[in-house]
Amino acid sequence: MRFFNLLFRFSFLVLLISSILTGCKGKKPRAIKSPPHYNFSEAYIHKLDIRLKEISGLAWDNRNDEFVAHYDEAGKLYYLDKETKAIKSEYIFGKKGDYEDVVLVNSIPYVLRSDGMITKVIKDSTGKVYGQEIGKLGVTGTNDFEAMYYDPARNALVLICKNCEMDNKSSVSTFAFYLDSTGFDNSPLFTIDADEVRNLSPHKTSKFQPSAAAIHPVLKKLFIISSASNQLAIAGLNGKVETVTELGKKLFPQPEGLTFKSNGDMYISNEGITGKATILRFVYKP
Repeated sequence: MRFFNLLFRFSFLVLLISSILTGCKGKKPRAIKSPPHYNFSEAYIHKLDIRLKEISGLAWDNRNDEFVAHYDEAGKLYYLDKETKAIKSEYIFGKKGDYEDVVLVNSIPYVLRSDGMITKVIKDSTGKVYGQEIGKLGVTGTNDFEAMYYDPARNALVLICKNCEMDNKSSVSTFAFYLDSTGFDNSPLFTIDADEVRNLSPHKTSKFQPSAAAIHPVLKKLFIISSASNQLAIAGLNGKVETVTELGKKLFPQPEGLTFKSNGDMYISNEGITGKATILRFVYKP
């Protein structure tokens, strides 16, 4: 009897181990698809200087052949080498604040603060750099912004709400700051359908909360990153969402910046959560 008890226990143990191993083998990692015209498996990764650990905005200056970036909590701009991404120079344009994005228009930087204030960074004839606050969105309530892009057809800087009081779970509002004498229009330019983003998303996640955006120079589509929900949405210039791609945490731990070169190459910056911040380059494939 003792022999049979031992045999039963041994057989049960073998079956248990076999079941565990079979389960492990059967559980394959979930494949993450790339957006149209890009391949996430072919990323060129650049680690950044520790001074840019909390990089929050990224822009490519086609005229001067360099990148411009800024630190989340300081009024500083950093100019980066086009190849190595090393810091070439840095300038203080303002006091400490919650700065979230930077956009270049004719090589002039415009910086977005989270409360909807836009600062124009000016370099005078003596080389002195300073910031000029040129407008703040006049919408009432608590509003939080992280994404801004330039729309040349409208000659406007467009802000996308991360969390705005006027929005609900199904909507994300945008606002235009016209660079002529008009300034801000306090009525939404268009609204992004957050439900449509969720329906098109390949994975379940939290609400779409834009953290970076830019118009693709070749496709003429609006690319929008949501760091909180790990998503990259591609939309028409009226905000109509067409595709949604997952941003895997391994490659995109905290994506906060987005820009393109004129040939369509895409650059996404990640804040440094446990290590150095990074800039990822993805080659455009027509």
